[in-house]
Amino acid sequence: MKKIIYLILLISLLIFSYFYFINKDEKSILSKLDDINEEFYIDDYKIFGTHFNISGCIDKKISNESKIVLVSMDDETDIESTFDITENKSCFYLSSKNNEGLYLDDLKRGSYLLLVKEINNQDVKYYTLNNKTNYSSLEYYTITKNNENNKININFESIKNKNYVKIDVVKSKLTDDNYDITIDPGHGGNDVGAIGILNNQKYYESDLTLEIALLLKQELEDLGLKVKLTRENDVNIDYYGDGGRAVIPNEVNSKYSLSIHLNSAQGIMSYGGVEVYTPNDVNLEFAKILAKNISNIVGYSKKPTDKLTNGVYFNYFTKSDIEESNENLKEDGMEPYDIKEGSPYMYMIREVGGVSTYAYQDGRNIEYGLNKYYNSNKTAEPYLIEMAYINYDDDLNQLINNKELFAESIKEAVKEYLNIS
Repeated sequence: MKKIIYLILLISLLIFSYFYFINKDEKSILSKLDDINEEFYIDDYKIFGTHFNISGCIDKKISNESKIVLVSMDDETDIESTFDITENKSCFYLSSKNNEGLYLDDLKRGSYLLLVKEINNQDVKYYTLNNKTNYSSLEYYTITKNNENNKININFESIKNKNYVKIDVVKSKLTDDNYDITIDPGHGGNDVGAIGILNNQKYYESDLTLEIALLLKQELEDLGLKVKLTRENDVNIDYYGDGGRAVIPNEVNSKYSLSIHLNSAQGIMSYGGVEVYTPNDVNLEFAKILAKNISNIVGYSKKPTDKLTNGVYFNYFTKSDIEESNENLKEDGMEPYDIKEGSPYMYMIREVGGVSTYAYQDGRNIEYGLNKYYNSNKTAEPYLIEMAYINYDDDLNQLINNKELFAESIKEAVKEYLNIS
């Protein structure tokens, strides 16, 4: 009988401890915010790579001294943001760049509320955020460092009849279906890609990209990162559908997607060099580092079109591109897609980036398949790297004899950008 009583007491103590300690942060946060009675409505939010972005509005004019803050149990942190305030409406956003905003990997473990803070002379007022989008909570795992990760849950909760954005950060391990980086070796199987000839011997893009991707995977894993390849041997992979090369990065919850390719052009080339293609609306820092490192081997491409800066390019849909695409689909008896002018042309960028890059492969045309993440608001940050020109002899010679240098150059770019020691 005594054993049963002791067991009941132990269970009761465990239940009390759970509710007390698990909810302690939440109670401490809310105790400081009891006077909140107004809210902004969220009209957009997303995770792109390692960054969280959110925007919202309220139908009133607030002070120009307003800011976004993260409030924890014992601290308050200002989040860089921009406010657009008129007589009848006030709106905010964290950044106009997809890969800026709140850097999730910097968040310390604990619980936070994301709030609008208005300062009007000496008066301080807080506003909560109410999710009015069609999206629900988000789950994120930080980049692996020192064999550790944090798991971050971004939830929309109603507490005491008030709507909150609540962010919980806890220590965790990457699960089997979560990776840091996906590498896509271009082409494969019967799709050999571009062909180069040196000393009367043929070299295929699909072979060289795979060899370098395998080396790069090992280099990144040596940094402690968890890496996924879209293919590990000479096979042809569908673009879309389950296991499609444009789908895999988000199937495995990667933070970054690097698609490895080799360039080619008709005729005799007078130059070679690297071209790194970026998503739309991004800070170019990572792309610049990638291009600079690879340029130490083959130089920067001299291609003038689509160029943003040395070695960095953005290839996008023009109005005529969209009209031609729609006309071809109609002729084939298929329904035109909803393509946005100025959106990324390359599918390994556009489709990997989901809503941030205006993906459109929604399955309406069975022949092309479905990208089930086309409308996702949590995606990998994608880049397509044309490492060199396979039909430029100097570049091809480097590709044949110095594959390790290409892999190392990309690894060092990742290491620098992600600040891995």
